[in-house]
Amino acid sequence: MTDRSIETEQPPTSSPWPVLIATGLVLSEVGILVDLLPIAIGGLVLFASSVTGFITESDHVSSPWPLAIGFGALFVVLGAGLYAAGTEQVAAGSDDPFGLATRGVAIVAAGLVTIVGAAVLRYRRG
Repeated sequence: MTDRSIETEQPPTSSPWPVLIATGLVLSEVGILVDLLPIAIGGLVLFASSVTGFITESDHVSSPWPLAIGFGALFVVLGAGLYAAGTEQVAAGSDDPFGLATRGVAIVAAGLVTIVGAAVLRYRRG
Protein backbone atom coordinates (compact mmCIF):
# COMPACT_ATOMS: atom_id res chain seq x y z
CA MET A 1 0.00 0.00 0.00
CA THR A 2 1.15 3.49 -0.69
CA ASP A 3 0.66 6.45 1.55
CA ARG A 4 -1.37 9.02 -0.36
CA SER A 5 -1.63 11.49 2.50
CA ILE A 6 1.32 13.54 1.24
CA GLU A 7 0.07 13.94 -2.33
CA THR A 8 -1.03 17.39 -3.36
CA GLU A 9 -4.15 18.19 -5.29
CA GLN A 10 -2.39 20.63 -7.59
CA PRO A 11 -2.02 19.46 -11.18
CA PRO A 12 1.53 19.27 -12.50
CA THR A 13 2.62 22.35 -14.37
CA SER A 14 4.66 22.44 -17.54
CA SER A 15 7.61 24.68 -18.15
CA PRO A 16 7.74 27.17 -21.05
CA TRP A 17 11.52 26.81 -21.38
CA PRO A 18 11.68 23.91 -23.89
CA VAL A 19 9.60 25.85 -26.42
CA LEU A 20 11.73 28.96 -25.94
CA ILE A 21 14.95 26.94 -26.22
CA ALA A 22 13.77 25.41 -29.50
CA THR A 23 12.62 28.78 -30.83
CA GLY A 24 15.94 30.41 -29.94
CA LEU A 25 17.88 27.59 -31.56
CA VAL A 26 15.83 27.78 -34.75
CA LEU A 27 16.04 31.57 -34.98
CA SER A 28 19.79 31.58 -34.36
CA GLU A 29 20.39 28.90 -36.99
CA VAL A 30 18.24 30.68 -39.58
CA GLY A 31 19.86 34.03 -38.80
CA ILE A 32 23.38 32.63 -39.01
CA LEU A 33 22.83 30.54 -42.14
CA VAL A 34 20.90 33.20 -44.07
CA ASP A 35 23.20 35.94 -42.74
CA LEU A 36 20.48 37.99 -41.01
CA LEU A 37 22.35 39.53 -38.10
CA PRO A 38 19.38 40.76 -35.99
CA ILE A 39 17.65 37.37 -36.21
CA ALA A 40 20.87 35.53 -35.34
CA ILE A 41 21.60 37.81 -32.39
CA GLY A 42 18.05 37.62 -31.04
CA GLY A 43 17.93 33.85 -31.46
CA LEU A 44 21.22 33.29 -29.65
CA VAL A 45 20.23 35.61 -26.80
CA LEU A 46 16.86 33.84 -26.51
CA PHE A 47 18.61 30.45 -26.54
CA ALA A 48 21.15 31.40 -23.87
CA SER A 49 18.59 33.02 -21.58
CA SER A 50 16.15 30.12 -21.99
CA VAL A 51 18.74 27.46 -21.18
CA THR A 52 19.80 29.54 -18.19
CA GLY A 53 16.18 29.86 -17.03
CA PHE A 54 15.56 26.14 -17.52
CA ILE A 55 18.61 25.15 -15.49
CA THR A 56 17.80 27.69 -12.77
CA GLU A 57 14.15 26.59 -12.57
CA SER A 58 15.20 22.97 -12.07
CA ASP A 59 17.42 24.06 -9.13
CA HIS A 60 20.72 22.95 -10.63
CA VAL A 61 22.25 26.37 -9.97
CA SER A 62 21.55 28.85 -7.20
CA SER A 63 22.03 31.97 -9.32
CA PRO A 64 21.43 32.34 -13.06
CA TRP A 65 23.84 35.22 -13.59
CA PRO A 66 27.17 33.35 -13.77
CA LEU A 67 25.65 30.84 -16.19
CA ALA A 68 24.25 33.57 -18.45
CA ILE A 69 27.55 35.43 -18.42
CA GLY A 70 29.33 32.14 -19.19
CA PHE A 71 27.09 31.59 -22.23
CA GLY A 72 27.87 35.12 -23.38
CA ALA A 73 31.60 34.57 -22.95
CA LEU A 74 31.39 31.31 -24.87
CA PHE A 75 29.59 33.09 -27.72
CA VAL A 76 32.24 35.81 -27.78
CA VAL A 77 35.09 33.27 -27.96
CA LEU A 78 33.41 31.15 -30.66
CA GLY A 79 32.39 34.20 -32.68
CA ALA A 80 35.87 35.68 -32.46
CA GLY A 81 37.27 32.38 -33.74
CA LEU A 82 34.90 32.42 -36.70
CA TYR A 83 35.74 36.05 -37.41
CA ALA A 84 39.48 35.29 -37.27
CA ALA A 85 39.02 32.36 -39.64
CA GLY A 86 36.92 34.49 -42.01
CA THR A 87 39.40 37.33 -42.15
CA GLU A 88 42.33 34.91 -42.57
CA GLN A 89 43.95 35.82 -39.28
CA VAL A 90 44.23 32.07 -38.78
CA ALA A 91 44.82 29.53 -41.54
CA ALA A 92 41.39 28.45 -42.79
CA GLY A 93 41.35 28.95 -46.55
CA SER A 94 40.98 31.89 -48.82
CA ASP A 95 38.42 34.57 -49.71
CA ASP A 96 35.97 33.62 -46.91
CA PRO A 97 33.62 31.61 -49.16
CA PHE A 98 31.23 30.86 -46.30
CA GLY A 99 30.88 34.36 -44.85
CA LEU A 100 32.52 33.33 -41.60
CA ALA A 101 33.45 36.90 -40.69
CA THR A 102 29.87 38.21 -40.64
CA ARG A 103 28.63 35.10 -38.86
CA GLY A 104 31.38 35.56 -36.29
CA VAL A 105 30.34 39.19 -35.79
CA ALA A 106 26.75 38.09 -35.16
CA ILE A 107 27.83 35.52 -32.57
CA VAL A 108 30.17 37.97 -30.84
CA ALA A 109 27.38 40.58 -30.73
CA ALA A 110 24.98 38.01 -29.25
CA GLY A 111 27.57 37.17 -26.61
CA LEU A 112 28.06 40.81 -25.71
CA VAL A 113 24.30 41.41 -25.53
CA THR A 114 23.92 38.36 -23.28
CA ILE A 115 26.74 39.47 -20.97
CA VAL A 116 25.51 43.06 -20.73
CA GLY A 117 21.90 41.96 -20.27
CA ALA A 118 22.81 39.53 -17.50
CA ALA A 119 24.98 42.11 -15.74
CA VAL A 120 22.30 44.81 -15.95
CA LEU A 121 19.57 42.48 -14.67
CA ARG A 122 21.81 41.21 -11.88
CA TYR A 123 22.50 44.67 -10.55
CA ARG A 124 18.93 45.91 -11.03
CA ARG A 125 17.50 43.01 -9.02
CA GLY A 126 20.16 43.23 -6.36
